[in-house]
Amino acid sequence: MKITPRVAITLTFIAFGMVFGGQVGAFPALKLQASVNDFDFGVLSMFAAVATIVAMSLGGYINSRFDHRSMLLFILPAIFIGFVLTLTAHSFWAMGVTWVALNFCGGTMDLFMNAEAGIVEQNLKTPVYSSFHAAVLYAMGGAGFMSGYITEHFGIMCSIVPAVPFVGAAIYAVYKAIPHHVSQLQSTRKLKVALPIKILVLIGTVLGLDVAAELTCIQWSGQLLDHMRPDLAAYSGLGVGFYGLCTGTTRLFGDGLRSRFGDIPLVIVSLLVGLVGFTVLSFQPNFEFSVAAFAITGFGLGLIFPCMFSLAGHLVPQARAAALGLASMISGPPRILLPLVLGWIAQTHGLSSIYVAAAAGLVVAIGFTWWVALEMAKQRGAPASQHPSHS
Repeated sequence: MKITPRVAITLTFIAFGMVFGGQVGAFPALKLQASVNDFDFGVLSMFAAVATIVAMSLGGYINSRFDHRSMLLFILPAIFIGFVLTLTAHSFWAMGVTWVALNFCGGTMDLFMNAEAGIVEQNLKTPVYSSFHAAVLYAMGGAGFMSGYITEHFGIMCSIVPAVPFVGAAIYAVYKAIPHHVSQLQSTRKLKVALPIKILVLIGTVLGLDVAAELTCIQWSGQLLDHMRPDLAAYSGLGVGFYGLCTGTTRLFGDGLRSRFGDIPLVIVSLLVGLVGFTVLSFQPNFEFSVAAFAITGFGLGLIFPCMFSLAGHLVPQARAAALGLASMISGPPRILLPLVLGWIAQTHGLSSIYVAAAAGLVVAIGFTWWVALEMAKQRGAPASQHPSHS
């Protein structure tokens, strides 16, 4: 099979999902190994989120010196090393330092693989962006389940095994298929591109609330299920597994939906479905119903990030990294503060109560998404009732 840029970026997204899914599946064991309670975990999650935001906010600066290919070839090995080091933590501080380092690498990789994905979509002249995000969620869900099972039966360090071949394949594919964008690099250095600040700020706010909601599922699902049924600890990865499977399935068909309905309407509907899933979880259902609720939430949150991230990149195609970096920086406050709030809530009111806070965040996100629609309608001189779409 010929390795095309689309194949290379798909493998890069899969490698990203395998690393972070593997970490999620190992979280319950890692917390015990590092003697970290729920509130401590929330604090560390907050600093990890800060590292991700800082890395993504530096995108425009980094992209003026290094192109996408160079950064991906550097960051893929770095993210795997960070994953391995995280699993060696035996204290609060060790877990904090390694997790922050891993998320800084993850934020950098997230930005540049999404920026390159936008170029691939533009060159193909057809929506394919959601398929990349489907790949990362399938990988994250599968790795989360495998990691939880492997950790329980073979030890925490063995959870790196599923990620190894995918990281290696991604490095090789990027080397073979992704070109150096020299002209784009020179353009980024020389041109001062005007960014649509207000719209990017609104998009960044929605992204922040969405990612915070996603992290609520990803980081806390295994702990919630483990708390409900300690006798099924080996299957605590089912929450993130079904979440990833359903989110990935939604994204697999997302590009067709984007072409037909547009990004903004899909985001609003997705937020409403996600709200249903979080509402179910807030009523403390049993193990089986909780797994089903994570699946519903996965269907709901599936298209929000790819729609909004792609929309931000398409607003300024000649400065994608700068636009995505600004939106990512604005997404910081909810992504940074919510993990700390969730850790406090989990410690004082129980794990299921964190989903009440996540549901409230989605309600706010619906309002900001509608605001994005109004601002884009103004920018295009179209009636506000016509939802904008870049597709």
